[in-house]
Amino acid sequence: MDFIIQFRQMMAEQNFFEVQKLIEVQLSLPHTSTRRELLHLYEEALIGQQKTLPLHFLLELCELETHAGNFERVHELLENIPTDVSQKYFLTIQKLKIQAAEHKGQMNELYQLVTTFLLRQFERQIPNVPLWLESIIEKYFKFDFALRLQKLSLALLLNDVKAGEELVRSLILSCVEKSSPKGTAQKLQSIAEILKTGQQKAQLEIYQSFCLISSQGITEKGELKKLVEMVIYFDDFKFQALVMNLLHQLDMLDEVQSYSKVVRSNSDYDFVYFDKYFSHLKPYFVAPRKAEEKHEAKLETPDLKLDGKYNSEIFSALPENEESEEHNYAHLFKHQDFGLDQLCDLAVSFLQSEMPKVSLMAVNEAMKKVQSDKDFLKAAYLKLTCLLQLKDYRAALDVCLMALEKATSRDDILSFMYGQAELYIRLNERKQAKIILSKIISIDSKYRLAKERLEKLNEI
Repeated sequence: MDFIIQFRQMMAEQNFFEVQKLIEVQLSLPHTSTRRELLHLYEEALIGQQKTLPLHFLLELCELETHAGNFERVHELLENIPTDVSQKYFLTIQKLKIQAAEHKGQMNELYQLVTTFLLRQFERQIPNVPLWLESIIEKYFKFDFALRLQKLSLALLLNDVKAGEELVRSLILSCVEKSSPKGTAQKLQSIAEILKTGQQKAQLEIYQSFCLISSQGITEKGELKKLVEMVIYFDDFKFQALVMNLLHQLDMLDEVQSYSKVVRSNSDYDFVYFDKYFSHLKPYFVAPRKAEEKHEAKLETPDLKLDGKYNSEIFSALPENEESEEHNYAHLFKHQDFGLDQLCDLAVSFLQSEMPKVSLMAVNEAMKKVQSDKDFLKAAYLKLTCLLQLKDYRAALDVCLMALEKATSRDDILSFMYGQAELYIRLNERKQAKIILSKIISIDSKYRLAKERLEKLNEI
């Protein structure tokens, strides 16, 4: 530290050139804890001679200031770099800017910097996203559609079909699960346009066809063959549901009816998923309740001749131990060995048949068989629906609170929070409802139902 004091004394005497040369000797030695302070003095000595800090030393100083948390200083140093020179060290400079924006909490600037980085990689045909940038995207912009679209374009440069397929699947599902229906066609069209740029697409051709037909409809007969390819290729439940929805949109109702049997036989089949995202397709999975035939009892014509004494009962005796229909179902659930999935399917069927009490019995039996949080949440969703139909709002609120304790995914948390808000509204506890709806919007600013509900409450 003695030489630092000596350099400062020489700077005070305006011996800038001598200080410059002495510091250059020190900087050529192995790095020490005083290196950041040496670079500061070196910069001051050069400024005193109307010179600028060499670029490699400037970038090193920026990195040291970043580690020290002096992000305003980093920003100031980077502003002094000429544009033509900055392109040569684009990756290093952009990383420093991104780190500064992150630590200063400037999310808009951070997003623009990340976007610029990805665009430049694509323009230079460099199909690489550094791990440090991946972690930034995962942390702050995990579900951002535009950024994931850019990552897809980079994956296609590598001809990495597996990574490309994973990205395409998540993008398509996000159009259904994480955004409102508005703008879905445009998003699917943009996915198709990106896929068109790929060279070796293999199965990605099928996803491209799905996006194009979903956004534009069938424009030529040859596209019917592409629909067949989708039906054959997609064997996972969620994409089978998407294909079924596409067939329905194309008004191919007979094909939808046939395909629904394939979807129903999938081991991952989940009626709740249809209830949540494709409610218009539910009738394909629920048999309509047959109306009971009414038989009119034939009345015997009484003998009106009073030849003798005649005793007749006006009504026949009613069975003393006749059990109600609901009691019969309760007996059935208790003594038949139904599995969890069977009980949930029965509960759904009874809900569709407008028998919420019987459905609730099935759900309660299903609750006894849960072995995981996933099973519990599935049963809880059905129980909540039953209690809402029965208008038992306090019990339904308890179900929401229990479900929120076990929910881990963002979708489950938001769904049960929204259910909680609806229940508070029905219980006329509007203040609590507003608090819950505000929390939902803070988690997901695009949650359309919560926004609309909160706006209506604020108008009251």
